[in-house]
Amino acid sequence: MESFVRGMLRVGLILKNGSKVTNSTVRKYASTLTKCKMIEGNYGEQIFSSCYEDIEIPSLTIPEYLWQKLEKWPKRIAVECGITGRKYTYAEARDSANYIARSLINMGLKNGDIVALILPNLPESPISFLGILEAGLVCTTVNPLYTVDEISRQLQSSGAKAIITSTEIASNVMIAAKASLPPNSPFIVVEDTDRVLPTGSIPFKDLITKGKTLPQVQVKSRNPQDLAVLPYSSGTTGLPKGVMLSHHNLISNIIMTDSSCDFIQVSDDFQDVIPTVLPLFHIYGMNGLMLPRMCAGAKLITLPSFTPDTYINVLSKNKCTLIFSVPLIVLFFGAHPAVKAEYFKNVRAIFSGAAPLAGSDVERVYEKFNLTPDQLRILQGYGLTESSPVSFLEMSNTKFSSIGHPVNKCKVRLVDSITGKDVVTPGQTGEIWIKGPHVMKGYFKNEKATEETLQDGWLKTGDIAYCDEDFAFFITDRLKELIKVKGFQVPPAELEAVLRTHPAVADAAVVGVADPRSGEVPKAFVVLKPNQSVSTEDIQNFVKGKVSEYKELRGGVSFIKEIPRNASGKILRMHLKNLC
Repeated sequence: MESFVRGMLRVGLILKNGSKVTNSTVRKYASTLTKCKMIEGNYGEQIFSSCYEDIEIPSLTIPEYLWQKLEKWPKRIAVECGITGRKYTYAEARDSANYIARSLINMGLKNGDIVALILPNLPESPISFLGILEAGLVCTTVNPLYTVDEISRQLQSSGAKAIITSTEIASNVMIAAKASLPPNSPFIVVEDTDRVLPTGSIPFKDLITKGKTLPQVQVKSRNPQDLAVLPYSSGTTGLPKGVMLSHHNLISNIIMTDSSCDFIQVSDDFQDVIPTVLPLFHIYGMNGLMLPRMCAGAKLITLPSFTPDTYINVLSKNKCTLIFSVPLIVLFFGAHPAVKAEYFKNVRAIFSGAAPLAGSDVERVYEKFNLTPDQLRILQGYGLTESSPVSFLEMSNTKFSSIGHPVNKCKVRLVDSITGKDVVTPGQTGEIWIKGPHVMKGYFKNEKATEETLQDGWLKTGDIAYCDEDFAFFITDRLKELIKVKGFQVPPAELEAVLRTHPAVADAAVVGVADPRSGEVPKAFVVLKPNQSVSTEDIQNFVKGKVSEYKELRGGVSFIKEIPRNASGKILRMHLKNLC
């Protein structure tokens, strides 16, 4: 029994340092040490299935699920601004979300209408999100760093009928709104700076004050299977598409992940404290961090963007217990001289996602702080917007380059991209297909893309992987064209469309090239029109003014005579990558 308990502690199934491990706890997790098993599907599919004890997914909406335990921690801080100190307790957050819901309904928004949430990480971000859902509405989260054109594209695609944004970006968002939303659509602004609100906008605080005076509105009942959020993803190819995630999808993934990790809920003498710099518009920040940890009563300390000084300030002044990060932040921990070991003395684990985490970066952190994996676990996983997002977690803290094993209730296949047959031999690669209650309903108003991505309930991820003898999975490549910059998606088609508007450009193609800090960066191959001459810098500057910063051509520009294409006209991107 003792060796079994030591094994449990080593793989991190008991997260709270010093917790007493009882016999019932040992029995509860006895089956999890295997992590994964092979089963055969109804049609002969070879399926990797989690060994975790099966769990029941309640039939609730996100607001119902999140607030159901409110009476246990009403006075605990739910969210606090890491810069200004502005904060809301859980009771205040619950009331504020309810007042927002009343106000939105009073503005004439109807059940199922879509509201665009265009906010940096502020205390009002999760409150607005929950208010939108409580009103029976759907939230489409928009990157606040987007240009006017990028915002307009998502507003038009989603059919949003209202916007919640902040003063810092309100002027640009208003331009996009006037071009994309119906006249007199509610335009709500969180006053996070001293800037003057655009004419016609509604102060966020008015939603709270007026909502208090409105009667408790009987919201038309939302079914857990109804659409809750509409984040945008490029999928395997093409321009961003709305990913339809239901309340059931989100709650399923929260429970699937938490039951695979045994996270801790708030108690009289304990509360998780989490620096929250992961963008909450992104599915990782939204349902990998914000919603699951608020369901457990954690305190989120929000930062609108990552800067070394502000992040270090939050670490130094707060007893942080969990850190959700991307590889660049882990690299920052190991490299920045101002990051000290004492900041991590209460941290149980660092979770990294959105891009592969190098083992050398993990080892650098351990070496710098003179810590062992038993003292600080640095773990990574795998997911995508279309799976709400988490599908794999690496909990052993020994295979740093692995994405780990499928989470609870997640079924996985490895499918040979040429033969279409399932791969079962360790070391042999195949495309990851995923199935479970966390898989999206489909792409919004895009049946063709949905049919290409979902097959009999299986989500084709476009990622190539293999498993080892322990059923640990390793990503090796991507079938999809998508470029991942610091975890953000950059669809080549979007940049190619911009490049082709340059007066000197006849044709263009974009691929991702490896970058030690960002994972990948975009590189352009350009064919010039006859008798035209432009420099690499000219092309880069042309694109720079038209896209978000992370989409800029930091990988450079190469001029070629012709873009290689196959017989159907599809760009041969692997050929271009070989030229890099």
